[in-house]
Amino acid sequence: MNGGKDAFATEVGGLQTLAQSSDKITLVKARGSLVWDDKGREYIDCTAQAWSNNLGANDPRVVEAAIAQLRDMTHIRPNFESLPRRKLVAKLQEISPGNLNHVGFALHGSLAGEMAMKLAFKNRPGAQNLIVLQDGYHGRSLATLGASWPHPNNPFLPIQPRFTRVPHPYPYRSRLGMDPEVEVQLCLGLLEDTITKGVDGPVAAVMMEPIQGNGGHIEFPRSYYKGVREICDRLGVLLILDEVQTGFGRMGTMWAAEYYDVVPDIIVFGKGIGGGFPLAGVLADDRLTWFDEGEEALTFGNFPVSLAAGLATIEAIQMDNLCQKARAAGEYATERLLEMQKRRKLIGDVRCPGLMVSIELVTDREKKTPAQKESQEVYRRGVELGVLFGESRYAGLGNLIKVKPPLDIERPLLSRALDVLDEVLGAIEEDSK
Repeated sequence: MNGGKDAFATEVGGLQTLAQSSDKITLVKARGSLVWDDKGREYIDCTAQAWSNNLGANDPRVVEAAIAQLRDMTHIRPNFESLPRRKLVAKLQEISPGNLNHVGFALHGSLAGEMAMKLAFKNRPGAQNLIVLQDGYHGRSLATLGASWPHPNNPFLPIQPRFTRVPHPYPYRSRLGMDPEVEVQLCLGLLEDTITKGVDGPVAAVMMEPIQGNGGHIEFPRSYYKGVREICDRLGVLLILDEVQTGFGRMGTMWAAEYYDVVPDIIVFGKGIGGGFPLAGVLADDRLTWFDEGEEALTFGNFPVSLAAGLATIEAIQMDNLCQKARAAGEYATERLLEMQKRRKLIGDVRCPGLMVSIELVTDREKKTPAQKESQEVYRRGVELGVLFGESRYAGLGNLIKVKPPLDIERPLLSRALDVLDEVLGAIEEDSK
């Protein structure tokens, strides 16, 4: 895809000499679902830039809102209220599930996750533990890195907080070939046993992603979400849903909490809210005690430019019916991938819902052997053909390919990306013969 390359090459020609020598692509421009590098090459972005551009990149409504705020005031310390903050809080309260009316802001999901942890411990005095799921991912700050799936050769263990990890259902790789619902009951039993007998002292919260993003794009059977909520209620433990990747339309609903009909005590949000600007935070049940002065304050935590962009982004998501568009695009992509699976032996499993779309690659369907090298090769060849696919984990540890573009991706672009994926998988399979 090189339409407009000559004109664009002129625009970016002066930037080429500034690009550092690196294996990484140097991106210089983005519009909607397309990005361009410093050599003028065009790519379909099926990563939405780390799943952050739910609304297509550089949407004029978001850019204009940010520019307008820049002209008025670029920074307001957290001791003061601001109009962008007041308006965005009202909008978030309008769209939040249940009674999640407390709102706090940060500039990235990791600190929002830490905010949620702090709030949980504040509201469960004497609690000493926080439980997370195996394969969960909550960020790369000091605390959230410790709450995420084990990182090999982690040099920060001596100063990291410790979290208790519990098993979760994995329908594609269920234990001993268990029926998925049997495995759900097993994992719920293990969760309850861990809370009551597996840790020293009370548990403040269970923190989990509705769909595990970096850990393998794992969706649980619907009964698991209900079961976790029931256990938390019965044992007096808070439930935190980390919706940094699933929020703001990605699932075909505004929140995964709506999709699974489970309202947590705290939602962690980020990525898709900012329209490309750094913005994250928490929504908390108004029954919870909020922070006292000095317990949660970040100098740039209420960055007014991001707040203005966030309000414009949510309004655009609503105005453009992006939840509905995500459902339709996800159904189309899933149908195409299921058909592809019949022909491409590398595809072990196809996952959705909405535009949370991915495939798990295996070298042997019977043994379900993870195809890690092949996944890296899919990414590499996709780049050569003008498509940026998402991957799972880092350093070649994952075996997933993700198709998670902006929610308003045009159908011809999505179709082209899937055509490329089909072509690449076919070529890799042919080379392995």
